[in-house]
Parts: sequence; C-alpha cells; structure tokens
Amino acid sequence: MLKSIIDTILGPAITFLQYALDKLSSAALVADRGLNLDYFLGPVAAMGDGWVTLVKSLIASLLIVSVVFVAKAAYGAYLQAKDGVKWW
Repeated sequence: MLKSIIDTILGPAITFLQYALDKLSSAALVADRGLNLDYFLGPVAAMGDGWVTLVKSLIASLLIVSVVFVAKAAYGAYLQAKDGVKWW
C-alpha cells in the first residue's frame, strides 16, 4: 500500500528523469562525432596548419574555462541555497 503511494508520487519524476537520460544518451552519440572546425576555419587554414592548431586550442581552452565557470557558479548557488535553509 505504502509502496504504491510512493510510486504514484514519484512516478512522474522517475519518468522525467528517464526521458532526460534517454535524451542525454542520444546527445552523447552526436557529440562523439565531434565538431569539424575546418568548415569554420577556412580563412585561418589558408595561413597554415600551425594557425589552425592554435585557433582550435584557443577554442578548446575557452570551452573548458566556461564549463568550469558554470560549474563553479552552480556550486555557489547550491551552497547559498544550503545556507539559506536553516534546517538542512
């Protein structure tokens, strides 16, 4: 009886999480292929392979820094929410 009540309450959340997991799995398949920057770096490619490597490295560095920044901001928001709730 109690199990069916809990399943009724948590059923939509579990369904949503399963849907999100399925979508993330399909996105990972697309991300595995990677992004071919050669299509976008045509003018840089005319200058040589060294410049293409430099620009790709800069783009990758900016991506990593932005991911770390977003993760740090999310963790800071979590800590503020945790401090805001006294009973936690």
